[in-house]
Amino acid sequence: MNLENPHLGHRERLLIRFAQNGISSLADYEILELLLSYAIPRKDTKPIAKELISHFKSINAVLNAELSELKNIKGLGTRSCMLFHLIRDIISYCLKERYKNQPLIKHRKDVEEYLKFYFGHRTQEYVAAIFLNAGQHIISTQIITEGTVTQCAIYPRSIIEKAILCKAASIIIAHNHPGGSSTPSDADWNITERLAKIGKLLEIPLLDHIIVTRDRVVSLRDFPRWPCN
Repeated sequence: MNLENPHLGHRERLLIRFAQNGISSLADYEILELLLSYAIPRKDTKPIAKELISHFKSINAVLNAELSELKNIKGLGTRSCMLFHLIRDIISYCLKERYKNQPLIKHRKDVEEYLKFYFGHRTQEYVAAIFLNAGQHIISTQIITEGTVTQCAIYPRSIIEKAILCKAASIIIAHNHPGGSSTPSDADWNITERLAKIGKLLEIPLLDHIIVTRDRVVSLRDFPRWPCN
């Protein structure tokens, strides 16, 4: 036993199991336990990892938790909490790389996967805009606004201004429903109709409005009410 770090042997066994058999050989809490060992090198991270899974229910939810929520878990400091956000943002960046400059129509599932990861477990509502060039390749994705758990204001002027600045030929907007409902609200349809009208006038059409929940990704374009048909 290493007297300076009595947990080293257990961590080495976890690491060996991962190296030999992959991440599927580890329980959810063991994945977090191994990850935390890099931020908390001299402390038993198993109780912290188990508490995280007990509280948030999944690794995805842990990675997408707000810093204030993570800091409520005993044993987690700022460095450990930021490690989760770093991993989350690296995954988001990799997903973004996968579909960047790819034809949207052929890779819609990739876009939905990225949006679902980015928004799915967040406790507050966020709105993003995806700007595309004339070939319907993605130029950039930007967070437009943030809101409370029940409301997030979307301003068409802000979206159009950003579209003009990046010389976009078309737009997709996306937002999450933290409450879990995938049904478009009247407010969702109102902003869709307003953006569609402005986009038509400026020849920057709205291609889709996507709603992201914890379990589903819904396209308003699939509804009969879609104003751009």
